[in-house]
Amino acid sequence: MSPELPEIEEHHHPDVNDDPVWLGAIARVSTILNRTAAVVSATLLVAMTLLILLEICMRMFSTSTYMADVLVGYGVAAITFLAAPWALEEGAMIRVTALTDQLSGVPRWIVEAFAISTSAGIMAFLAMHQWAAVTKLFARGSVSEHLIPIPLWIPESLFFTGLVLLLLQMVVRAIRLVVVGHADERALTL
Repeated sequence: MSPELPEIEEHHHPDVNDDPVWLGAIARVSTILNRTAAVVSATLLVAMTLLILLEICMRMFSTSTYMADVLVGYGVAAITFLAAPWALEEGAMIRVTALTDQLSGVPRWIVEAFAISTSAGIMAFLAMHQWAAVTKLFARGSVSEHLIPIPLWIPESLFFTGLVLLLLQMVVRAIRLVVVGHADERALTL
């Protein structure tokens, strides 16, 4: 006999919270971490903007910080990875629903499960490799070759943090899909 799939709600409203208490607690932890990462990301964006403005002003006087390009490069990568989990949770990521909109019931559940599990698998794979890179850079004491030598494990660990938070968000969605019957998707759709 095959295990029964949870009952699928056809018209789930994303504002209705029907999670069990334990799942709600895990989701709240994920939300707190995602929002914290988004605040760090926004703070980095403001800092990068100020740094670029400083660089512009300094160049008017024929001088430079000599680090703006490097720091802004690290910052762009960091804000992308750190803001992604919050964007996924808040439905700010574009999701193509051409297939899922045509499905209902168990077929839709299966497609959702496949999408979430493969995405989570990719995030886990990337996070494992990123962790290996962070630990190698830390163990070797590798630093950037710029005016200010930045330990390379610092920007790399920001990428790792974003990947782990994305993975956690996907795990929450996967558990919600299995336990409640829907993934509580709130995404921009095409």
